[in-house]
Amino acid sequence: MANDEYGSRPRPRRKTFLIIALGLPGLLGLLAVLYSIGALEGNTPSLGPKNYRANVDCQVNAAGSQGTVTISGTITGDATRYSVTVEVLDAASHQRVGLQTFEVRGTKTFGGTSAAQTPIGPAGIECKITKVA
Repeated sequence: MANDEYGSRPRPRRKTFLIIALGLPGLLGLLAVLYSIGALEGNTPSLGPKNYRANVDCQVNAAGSQGTVTISGTITGDATRYSVTVEVLDAASHQRVGLQTFEVRGTKTFGGTSAAQTPIGPAGIECKITKVA
């Protein structure tokens, strides 16, 4: 009974279907990851840590229970874009009175004005960069 051609042979279509069924979601997942990190936008970011030097300065303008914080800063480094998060703290209590994220592309400066949660103590405010991505 060896080498007879009777009986059922394995169907190659099952293997092909299995390869397609498992490969297609994997390919779509890879494309989704590449899109989310910006690799499909034409300017591929580095996947490692970004080297940068940043500086930030803040000024507060408070009148009664209303206040605004003017944030200005610079960032230099080897990347073409950065996402910089700046936290504004009350200098005396170290409680957060403001938080703002800036998208920096093609320039070295960032800044803006945002509302401040008040009251701000007599010691003023402190600004610090909490995250750079």
